[in-house]
Amino acid sequence: MVYFLLSIMLLGWLGGAVLFSLPLTRRRSGTLPPAAPFPGGAADGGACGVSVIVPARNEANRIGELLRALSVQSALPLEVIVVDDESADETAVVAERLGARVVHAPPRPEGWMGKTWACQSGADEAAGDTLLFLDADVWLAPDAIERLLRAHDQKAAVISVQPYHLVKRPYETLSALFNAQVVASIGIGANPRGLYGPCIMMSADEYRRCGGHAAIRGSIVDDIALGRRCRAERIPLRTYLGGPTVRFRMYPEGFGQVLSGWAKNFLHGADATPRSVLFAQSMWIVGATTVAVQTVFAVAGLRVAIVPLFVVLGAYAAYAVLLAASLPRYGRFGLGSALLFPVHLIFFACVTAYALWIRIRGGSVNWRGRAVTPHGAAVSVPMVDAPRSGVT
Repeated sequence: MVYFLLSIMLLGWLGGAVLFSLPLTRRRSGTLPPAAPFPGGAADGGACGVSVIVPARNEANRIGELLRALSVQSALPLEVIVVDDESADETAVVAERLGARVVHAPPRPEGWMGKTWACQSGADEAAGDTLLFLDADVWLAPDAIERLLRAHDQKAAVISVQPYHLVKRPYETLSALFNAQVVASIGIGANPRGLYGPCIMMSADEYRRCGGHAAIRGSIVDDIALGRRCRAERIPLRTYLGGPTVRFRMYPEGFGQVLSGWAKNFLHGADATPRSVLFAQSMWIVGATTVAVQTVFAVAGLRVAIVPLFVVLGAYAAYAVLLAASLPRYGRFGLGSALLFPVHLIFFACVTAYALWIRIRGGSVNWRGRAVTPHGAAVSVPMVDAPRSGVT
């Protein structure tokens, strides 16, 4: 039995190496290239030909930071279009006061998801020859657009960035394993399996060639679907990690939002995750759970402790070291996240169970005033507690 458990621990660690080591093996190619002078940028007193499109639903509390960052770019965008997606708060007011052009999304046609309709509505209004789709919770360094443009020019590909995850409260660290899963599922570098939804840059011509968001109108995992459309049209893709250039803070409103947000993503993202990634993830979960349980048994001196204490502590350290080396590349996940990986396992299991329960019962997740079902339907629900905010 000892050797059987040791085999599970070893295979689990190897599965974790597949899941978590990607940013370590792509340190040089995994971040955006340095900025270079761009003709028509802010230094020349003009603007580059980039139309920034921000789909926003009830984002009054967060969109201001993004809009202020866009106003000080070394390569100023031609325009910033905020598409108000039926917000129940002051999203449009905040956006207008900070200089954005607000487009109110028309009534959503049947078969469209909220975000895909908002993105398409914004793209239809855009005048630039390059489109930059950004989520409202993204933050950009002053040279971010320059770096994105340089990557787009150098690689002749659609560029997408998984933002660095900022963490300010302890509960926010519970997103650590999910961030790693997202990156492992999509990939970093050339020929990824999809795109990262928070930050996508492509030319207007590339957008038309792939059919735009109209081609993926019913998809909740629109980033993966849009990437597949690009690949179907033989449009090259290139993905990066955000590092200090592109960042976001997910789910700042509280623990409930973390649970609902990742459950929503799990309902649809699991179907798009490659089987190899799911297999590696399953190996890691089983191995890490075995290590955690045997560590508790051994430290407590229980008879059910099969693996010797010094061996299981070494295995625990090996799992923690792997996470400590890789998690900081995804976000501000400190040493505590690595040492307390059993806590993250428990939360991952809770999200999985919650999502599966919704799928089995045919229920839904309430996300920003819309009921998201396992089959992709999204209908508006009353926003009785919609957050409201003015400009800060």
